[in-house]
Amino acid sequence: MRRIRTHWSGAVAALCIVVLSACGIISKATAEAGEAVKHFHEQLNAEQYEDILSQADRGFSEAQSHDQMVKFLSAIHRKLGNAGETKLTGYHVNYGTGGVFTTTSYTTSYANGSADETFVWMKSGDKLKLYSYHVSSMALITS
Repeated sequence: MRRIRTHWSGAVAALCIVVLSACGIISKATAEAGEAVKHFHEQLNAEQYEDILSQADRGFSEAQSHDQMVKFLSAIHRKLGNAGETKLTGYHVNYGTGGVFTTTSYTTSYANGSADETFVWMKSGDKLKLYSYHVSSMALITS
């Protein structure tokens, strides 16, 4: 009986180490994504659409034609105005053979209303690259 307890306590200790380690990795990935979102909003506010596209992953920048992507980003800024405060509403970190993908969801206050935004970031070296961006706001359809 004593052997079983020792075996289980070792397994539980190992599991705790793995969970705590994963929490640190997830916390770091979420913080990095938060900084990337802040940078995205700064660029959007400054109408630096070309910079957003050039810094994004090819999967994002080639999803539509270059002109369509610029029009998309321009329309978001024109209709919503400048981005302000963001509130993290969800996150997910996926480690796979294709790389590390961090998905973060925010409610963002814009000058002309709030928006729900979802960003997917792909880890490339020591940087995050925008892989996917979705925005939902009533201000986009009423303005």
